[in-house]
Amino acid sequence: MPMTHAVEFDHVSRCFGEVRAVDDVSVAIEQGSFFAMLGPSGSGKTTCLRLISGFERPNSGHVRIFGANSESLPPNRRPVNTVFQDYALFPHLNVRDNVAYGLMVQGVDKGQRHAAAEEMLALVKLADFGGRKPAQLSGGQRQRVALARALVNKPKVLLLDEPLGALDLKLREAMQVELKALQRSLGITFVFVTHDQSEALSMADQVAVFNQGKIVQLGSPEDIYQRPRTRFVADFVGSANVLAPQVCARAGMAGGWASLRAEAVTVVSAGRGRLDGQVVSTRYMGPVNRVVVDVEGTRITADLPARDIPPAAGETVALQWDDGALHRMDEA
Repeated sequence: MPMTHAVEFDHVSRCFGEVRAVDDVSVAIEQGSFFAMLGPSGSGKTTCLRLISGFERPNSGHVRIFGANSESLPPNRRPVNTVFQDYALFPHLNVRDNVAYGLMVQGVDKGQRHAAAEEMLALVKLADFGGRKPAQLSGGQRQRVALARALVNKPKVLLLDEPLGALDLKLREAMQVELKALQRSLGITFVFVTHDQSEALSMADQVAVFNQGKIVQLGSPEDIYQRPRTRFVADFVGSANVLAPQVCARAGMAGGWASLRAEAVTVVSAGRGRLDGQVVSTRYMGPVNRVVVDVEGTRITADLPARDIPPAAGETVALQWDDGALHRMDEA
């Protein structure tokens, strides 16, 4: 018996006037997976999320949720719930009533909905916070409340629209770990929208990279990072060095566009590597020193271990890398 996907886009397009926000997108999201939609602002990823939730409808194609066409279903009848970037908590309600709000709308009695809310608060590690108001919580705690409110209705698919964007770096990284652990423990499908490649790579089982309304690459985080198909993906995901055919040829490699990750490049004495160039800048980045080298008009970045003494700006050096570090890409 064929597997029913949690969500499936079948040649879906959504236009706003002359703008094709989503352009003939087809993708299937497996049940129980953590799926990330990654791309810059305006690339179509949030519109895809709104098509799943029912807040937008496609101009063409179909969005199927567990095998059923969803176009005729209003948002409140879909087995999905959404966590927004701004959390949208009611400031006049305490945490418990915020979490229980969806159950109240459904007519669930007060005792049952409060019990369910407390269960969800315990799940997100806020068991003792039910009586507080949102203003008394930190950003990370408000984010957990928003998660609990979305989960209390027991959705089959949880949609997350840049939910970590308002958090500082350290808290955002901590919440990435907690979100992934929560998804694994619940076993439900998470669809996560982000413009932050580190979020997508660290949490997702599968990543769809969007650009101009289209999915330009779909694959595992390792595939997306190590084997980008196009110059856009290479540059957007991890900011790889993108080498033109003539640069590859000068380095003694076969022609064609290629990507080269900065951490795969080492700096050696001039004349002893693949390409000679002049150091433009060196920046201390914590674990690495980021060195930018100009090679006859092409700037190539190398991330060197911070324990090594970096070359100085203006110094002539050579760049070296293993054959397998260079990844061939499509011409587009």
